[in-house]
Amino acid sequence: MINHAELARTFSRLTGWRRNTALLICGALGTLTLPPFFLFPLIIPAFAGLFLLLTSAPTAKRGFWDGWWWGMGFYTTGLYWFCIALLTDPDKFAWLIPFALLAVPAALSIYTGIACLITRCLGVKGLSGIFVFSVLWTLVEFVRGHFLGGFPWNIEGYSLAHTDATLQLASLVGAYGLTWFAVWLGALPAALVDGVTGRKKAIFVLALAYGFLILGAAWGGWRLAAYDQLPQKERFVAGVKLRLVQPNIAQELRWDPKTQAQGLHEHIRMTQLPGLENITHVIWPETAVSYIIKPDTPLTTVLGHAIPPSTLLITGGIRSDDTAPKWTVYNSIVAIDHQGNIIGIYDKSKLVPFGEFLPLRQFLPKILTTPVGDTDFSSGPGPVTVSWGGLNISPLICYEVIFPEQAIDPAHRPQLLLNVTNDAWFGLSTGPYQHFTMARMRAAEQGIPLVRAANTGISAVIDRFGRVVSKLDLGTQGILDENLPTAQATPTVFGNYGNSILWIVTVVSILLIIRSKVRAKS
Repeated sequence: MINHAELARTFSRLTGWRRNTALLICGALGTLTLPPFFLFPLIIPAFAGLFLLLTSAPTAKRGFWDGWWWGMGFYTTGLYWFCIALLTDPDKFAWLIPFALLAVPAALSIYTGIACLITRCLGVKGLSGIFVFSVLWTLVEFVRGHFLGGFPWNIEGYSLAHTDATLQLASLVGAYGLTWFAVWLGALPAALVDGVTGRKKAIFVLALAYGFLILGAAWGGWRLAAYDQLPQKERFVAGVKLRLVQPNIAQELRWDPKTQAQGLHEHIRMTQLPGLENITHVIWPETAVSYIIKPDTPLTTVLGHAIPPSTLLITGGIRSDDTAPKWTVYNSIVAIDHQGNIIGIYDKSKLVPFGEFLPLRQFLPKILTTPVGDTDFSSGPGPVTVSWGGLNISPLICYEVIFPEQAIDPAHRPQLLLNVTNDAWFGLSTGPYQHFTMARMRAAEQGIPLVRAANTGISAVIDRFGRVVSKLDLGTQGILDENLPTAQATPTVFGNYGNSILWIVTVVSILLIIRSKVRAKS
């Protein structure tokens, strides 16, 4: 019979390359809990394994490196698709692949290292230590999502989107609240073999924690079932019919002068497929129009004439502002009517570092500015709610949808989250699936449907619970004609209170630390 306690002690005593390898594996298992794999049970070896090694770390410095090596396993496997983007023009960018594959994960792993460093310095163990660790982990992830513009990609809360039922918990606590819950669930089994917690107590708390998960899933299932019983007129917006266009144009062809016109004609051809007379809103992906969009030009006339008088074209594109003192360019969404008039513009507010702008450009050598070019995109105001074609819309371009706090303007609650994106940069990798799941969670958090138009996929209509009503798969071409689901009449708990759960568990964590220190002195 296996002695689990002895096995855990042997594991926690690992040193040198064996310890680092174990941490790399635990981090990679963390990636497998996320989309598209959703192997949620692996959250236990991913985080219980890390916590056992962390609490046995002989020094705070070793605690930092435990977290760093875990992060390297997590980020190299979860973000490898950065390299695919560089292969769209290998002659220019292939030399950056080692940087994308190793240097970026190494920098991001500093965050996980800091979470583990602080945990080790506090010296808390057992159940209290696991709780504190999960809170610190989430706080550091929150910093990652906001510091220097933020990069909240692949936070562990997305592992709980593995079913539609568990996804409903996002409406209560949001992505960061789910991150705390997921890490806590993952690390808790370490209490069974840590040599500090009594076995009966550990089993009781473990059963209670996973009982919460089961109850949450049951509540989510009930919530979905109740909605599905509503008549169709209450589940869909009357008089609105959407057409999403997914042209599946390879990234290297989109900006090639030889194929630009062909790409535009393909968008128009697909827009005009049978059934267009019933469509109120045609939606094209991010930068679908690969020419500079300006009002009252032959280009806008062509775009307007592609649709019937009663239809509105909403497209991603690049626009410039000739009134600015210097040449200014925006990544935008533009709404165009049948006459070719631009009736609405949204300029992206959350730009991608190193993709759309270069931080600290003036201090960098010329060779490092090559991937971005000589001009940064300018950012617009956001989040905002715009009224286009009778709909109140919160526009989100690509990267913007990964920020929970950027989804809507709470003072002007929209009917629809509109996400246009171009994931062609990342091929058929895991990246587009990760991005798609984040978009689904924004809908569940806010109780507002989300419509996603992506060049190569995944395009979809998503209801206010984050469920996929219909979609076009990654790497396919097609159109999607669909009714628009209704939004929840009132804000969700998360919509009202935001990340309150994170601050509550932080306060609880501080109290546990104080109690632990008082007991140690008495």
